Order: sequence, then C-alpha cells, then structure tokens
Amino acid sequence: MNHNWRIKRQYYNLILQGKKSLEVRVGYPDIKKVEVGDTITFKEYSNMKFEVIRIAVYDDFPEMLDSEDSKKAIPGETKYKALEMYQEIYDESKEALGVYVFELKRNDTKIITLSSVISNHKVFGKYANAAYLVTDELCTSYPNHFNWYWEKQIPRVLNGTGEIVICTVDNNIAGVAFLKNDTTEKKICTFCVMEEFRGKHIATRVLDTAFKFLETTKPMITISDYKLDMFEHIIKKYGWVQTQVMEIGYYNNDTREIVFNGQLPNK
Repeated sequence: MNHNWRIKRQYYNLILQGKKSLEVRVGYPDIKKVEVGDTITFKEYSNMKFEVIRIAVYDDFPEMLDSEDSKKAIPGETKYKALEMYQEIYDESKEALGVYVFELKRNDTKIITLSSVISNHKVFGKYANAAYLVTDELCTSYPNHFNWYWEKQIPRVLNGTGEIVICTVDNNIAGVAFLKNDTTEKKICTFCVMEEFRGKHIATRVLDTAFKFLETTKPMITISDYKLDMFEHIIKKYGWVQTQVMEIGYYNNDTREIVFNGQLPNK
C-alpha cells in the first residue's frame, strides 16, 4: 500500500540526498496503518516512492531519541535540539498517541521497454541478455525456452510485433514480460516477478505497460497448473477467463497449461 504524506521541502530534499532516512510521526490512525513494505510518497513534490523498511514505536520523544540516531531524522541538529523541535510541533496530547519512527529507503523503480533502446546496440544487448537470464530457470518447465527467446521473441521486438517489458528496482531486474501482438494473437508469452520483489506492486507496473502494447487488459496467457495459486489475485483483478486446458505434453511432460482469454492450436 502506498501512503501520501506532507513534509517540508527542506526535509524532502534531505531524504532525496540520502541524508535523512528516518521520518518521525505520532500515532494518528492513518499512521498506525502503515506497515513494513508499504511505500510513502510526498506528492506535493514528486511521485517518487520510498519503501518503509523498518517501523519502531516509542512512548515519547525522549525514549525515541535515546534509541534512534537523531541526525538521521533531523540532520544537522543535536539530539536535544531535535527534542525541542518535535515537542514544539506536537503537544503532550499528541505525543501521548505514541511516537512512530519509519526508516525509509528510496525505491528507484523503472520500466524499460526493449524496443525503446533498439538504436543503442550495447544497451539493447545488455537488457536482452539480462531479461533472458532471469527467466533461464523456465527452461526446466519449457525446454525450448532458450531457442524460442533468441529465435522468435527477440526478432519480434526488432520487427515490431513483440515487446519485452523490464522493471528494475535499484538497477536490479524485478520483473519481466515477453509480449506478442500480431494479426494472430495478443499474448503475454512470459510473465514473472522475481521472488524477492513480490508484494511490491511490480506486477501491476509491468502489466500496465504490457496492456498498452497489447491494447487490451485481457490478452491470451497460459499458466502452468502448479502456478495457478500464485496468479489467483491477478486473474481476479483483471477478470481473466479460463478458456482452455492443454494436456500434459503440450509444452513439457510434467504440467498442464491453463489458457486464459484465448485458444492455443492443437498439436
């Protein structure tokens, strides 16, 4: 969940510069709803998101300042000056609500489409290879994944009938989607979010970009039977409809493929 807070410009700039990593609030109802893993935006200035990586709760400001590094909360001020500043902002009745400390980490999330970097061969090659490597484990479920990726999917990007969407967080690949959009199919061929980035809204970011390329929120997609539970939320969110069940052996000899929003040809 994302929460939008107000903050003075000078403190927002310090967060951007990495000098301020602690944001201190008192226990208003909306503050108590924030959980580790949520994100904070200060939309008065930008839509940049900061991930909440730690929450600590204290009875009052003195206890908080004895436990936390005040310079990470109010850079350039002593602990005693920080106490004075907080107690000027919050009277005793508000301090009695509890003092909440949120440790923030800048969440530098980017969406890259492979077609957008075709003109730069080095960058294109870098992202094409990186997108393959994070899906390499799919070769166990889809034995022809390597050949399919380099012989079919990359040429589709080059001729405009395909796309590769890559989401990065702090320069690490968090999720990818391999797409096909030609006269025969609008299809998500491959879609995955790396395990360490799940639950951080990466799927939504990738799918929103995918839907723009495919011009539909209900493209054809096949999901291995053992992954259905993992995709249950996405299936319900976008109203995907099961349209076909392929027998074991269509892609591999271990799982059935469940088809949504379309039909695969029989072999």
